[in-house]
Amino acid sequence: MDLQDKAGLAAVTEVLLRKISGFLEVDDEIKSTIAGICDDHQEFRAGTVLVPQGGHYGDVLLLESGWVLRARHMENGARQIVNVVLPGDFVAMNALLFATSDFELSCKTDITAFRLPSNRLGTALMRNAILSAALFWVNAHEESLLAERIVSLGRRSARERATHVLCELISRLEITGISNIEQLVIPMSQEEFSDILGISVVHMNKTLRALEQDGILSFRNSLLRVLDKKRLETEAGFNDGYIHFTRREDQNAWRPTRLIDAR
Repeated sequence: MDLQDKAGLAAVTEVLLRKISGFLEVDDEIKSTIAGICDDHQEFRAGTVLVPQGGHYGDVLLLESGWVLRARHMENGARQIVNVVLPGDFVAMNALLFATSDFELSCKTDITAFRLPSNRLGTALMRNAILSAALFWVNAHEESLLAERIVSLGRRSARERATHVLCELISRLEITGISNIEQLVIPMSQEEFSDILGISVVHMNKTLRALEQDGILSFRNSLLRVLDKKRLETEAGFNDGYIHFTRREDQNAWRPTRLIDAR
């Protein structure tokens, strides 16, 4: 791995650690462990299917740049996008547990990622309790995202679904270090947003136009302009607690940092 790749790995590792910092404290050993099992730096073009639906998993990837979509294709041709993978997220973490995938993982944009061979990652998890705790958090985080998606599909109106998923994306992008949340490039089409929200493209278009007319946001040509963030969050009933996990301090809290002292 050359110096540029090492710098990229250090940057994406920092994003990952920033995400889990509310749950546990990590040290340089965790960083070196992650660096030690990242086998190589890879690039994939937009449209590349990393794991087909029903296909076999390969190795786990740690996403450095770009967006990956996780989707289920139905027999009638419909598609449900269940999640978006952003920089600092793992791709195909289920490769550690399952042989085949129930979902398609595809590159929405050109991406760069670091490959973590599943056998070496599994060995590292068995040897390092803190790293295992970090991955436990990652899994819980993804489960929370999926739970919110279920709530949106089952109980939120189209307007609430749209504003909520946009609030979620903004909050997640903030963790990656993006500071200008008033203008964000969201590389997704209205059709793809409609496949996240479970509504028609026509309904999605009408919803976005109404939000723009109300002075809340504008979404055109992949550029999201947040005109009134407070109203956007109010419309969505958004609480980012499920994204920014906070450290529990009650007496029943499990503190992974104790594992460090016990070693």
